[in-house]
Amino acid sequence: MTQTLTDAVQTQLDGTEPRYWPIEKYGVIGDCRTAALIAPNGSIDWLCLPHFDSQAALCKLLDADRGGFFQIRPAEPGDSSMRYLPASNMLETTFTTEGGQLKTLDFMPIRKRHTHEHVLSALAALAPSATHNQRAHLEREVGNDVAAAHRIDRIVRCERGAMDVSITLKLTPDYARQQAHVDLQPHHPHTVSAIVHDGADHYFVFVAKGMSGGASTEALAPFAVNTLQGQLALTIRLSAQQRVGVALNFARNEREANELLHRLLVRDLDDDAAETLNYWQEWSDLCAYQGRYANEVLRSALALKLCVFEPTGAIVAAPTTSLPEDIGGERNWDYRYTWLRDSSFTLQALGLLGYHSEARDYFHFLHDLRLRNGMDFRVLYTLSGETGDAAGEHTLSHLEGYKGSHPVRIGNGAVSQRQMDIYGELADAALLYAQELGYCTGQRARESPRDMRDVISVVADYVANNWRTLDRGIWEERGPERAFVYSRVMCWVALDRALTMTQGHASHDRRSHWSSEAEAIRADIHAHGYSEQLNTFTQAFGESAVDAANFRIALVGFLPPSDERLRSTAHVTGRILQGDEALIYRYRPASDQQKSDESAAAGDGLSGKEGAFLACAFWYVSNLALMDQVDEARTRFERLLRYASPLGLYSEEVDPSNGALLGNFPQAFTHIGLVIAARHLHEAEERAERRAKGDATDTQ
Repeated sequence: MTQTLTDAVQTQLDGTEPRYWPIEKYGVIGDCRTAALIAPNGSIDWLCLPHFDSQAALCKLLDADRGGFFQIRPAEPGDSSMRYLPASNMLETTFTTEGGQLKTLDFMPIRKRHTHEHVLSALAALAPSATHNQRAHLEREVGNDVAAAHRIDRIVRCERGAMDVSITLKLTPDYARQQAHVDLQPHHPHTVSAIVHDGADHYFVFVAKGMSGGASTEALAPFAVNTLQGQLALTIRLSAQQRVGVALNFARNEREANELLHRLLVRDLDDDAAETLNYWQEWSDLCAYQGRYANEVLRSALALKLCVFEPTGAIVAAPTTSLPEDIGGERNWDYRYTWLRDSSFTLQALGLLGYHSEARDYFHFLHDLRLRNGMDFRVLYTLSGETGDAAGEHTLSHLEGYKGSHPVRIGNGAVSQRQMDIYGELADAALLYAQELGYCTGQRARESPRDMRDVISVVADYVANNWRTLDRGIWEERGPERAFVYSRVMCWVALDRALTMTQGHASHDRRSHWSSEAEAIRADIHAHGYSEQLNTFTQAFGESAVDAANFRIALVGFLPPSDERLRSTAHVTGRILQGDEALIYRYRPASDQQKSDESAAAGDGLSGKEGAFLACAFWYVSNLALMDQVDEARTRFERLLRYASPLGLYSEEVDPSNGALLGNFPQAFTHIGLVIAARHLHEAEERAERRAKGDATDTQ
């Protein structure tokens, strides 16, 4: 699949830039281990190394004064524009000043790892005495499809004219709780290198050097460099066609830092760029979607791929923490973990586009957790599969927070919650994957024979016996547990998918129990989850508040799209939760002053308000498409596309008053919703075309 460059949007840089850039102004790069956010002024304001959930080394995003940054820009004022190279996650920023034009290409090196057949054979022949952890570790290493360098490369080129280029590195290890020390190394006039550390266990290697190209390296003016209070600053004079390569590499210890330093001094960053572009474009070419909005779908797929943690197969909800859902409010969460729900949704979206290796890796990740009972499942895990205290929630009181929004949180309190919907989402993703590829049926002979039926049977046994349990629902409310309608629906989904996956397997003698409990769930939902007064499914049993999560009932097959209760739920819920344009709120918080007279507010245990929820708006589009209301679905979908960032990225929410993006960024949930809505809309348009052709034939 080909894709044009994202249309560039100019930003004026006149020395009066904001302390905090709007979230939608950021570009994102990554290497399937971590990700960095880059502002229009060439400043990397968020970076955790080496992994998504590592301690942040650059966090200006959450404290404009204390937080670190890594900036490259012209010394004089001008304009900038950002765009991605075609079908990639490589970001190009163009700076235009009176003195000339400068381009930076920012990326994290990544390439396809080639697995050798003899290694796979050796794995298959592992001695029976090998422990489970040994097998899992070796298989992850072999099955790890992507090689990464834990590095950011920045290639700077003067396109025309001449200008001074300012490079500033202010590292603030451990969320700015540690002081950085810069050990400047002996350097050539056209090379600056340093090892930056905190005196403990955080090491980073910095190199800036002239690059060959349209002009001789020897023609460069000597680099001017100084260090002050742990900050490294360079000024480089560039003329037309001259280039400089800048790299920042993570190191595990001092010895590795010195080794990496010597390698980077001779490393050709052009090779990194070629390998990385090839990786992303080859991955993009696998996208099977050929319908309308193909560019937007591919950009969403690329954003989702950035959220995959390749070493284990885990998938983060977003690569950031504590970007607020309400500026100045407390709804600030850490999304750098893998949620069973969000990951299952991601696999479904990528699967629809023809990407299945991510599902393989994720189900291997789950298998390695060795879950033997439904009670063992947790809402979220760290990227290495830990839970409990490892993901426990803490606040960083020394950080101001984005635009003064605090507290800044690391860890997530939802780790200890009970959320019954996760079982259905996991079972649904497993079935879709099994149907697409015949998982573990002999078609994938080179993979470990991990039968997903075992995991899903554990899920079904637990759900069949515990579906009446109260929980905190898909939105992870911090109030009391309730009987959420959507949670009950997903319990039904868990049993329904388990029955399908185990069909024909005589060993599953519990199937009759699963079947009877599935029917009991269905009857319970119809009896207690639907309001005849409102003509809609409600948020929870015995309540009158509505919930946009119920848009998903149509997407999981609990009822056919023609069912009047389902159609009424879509229209009534959509009307009550409607925002400006095509925006939808997920529910009306009790603290929100703009409550509906038609429906009760929902108490979520938090103060303040929140923005419109973008994923819910895309779910509504899917509902309309499934009901063959194609024109309205298309209109809403295209209006939602306007809320994307200039680079085609979305956060979790949007402020209806000004269109500003809110919440962690980029947010997998929203991009999943876009992909699935585009698919439903495409299928609805095809049905409409077939009907039109049939009608035309009948009249002839």
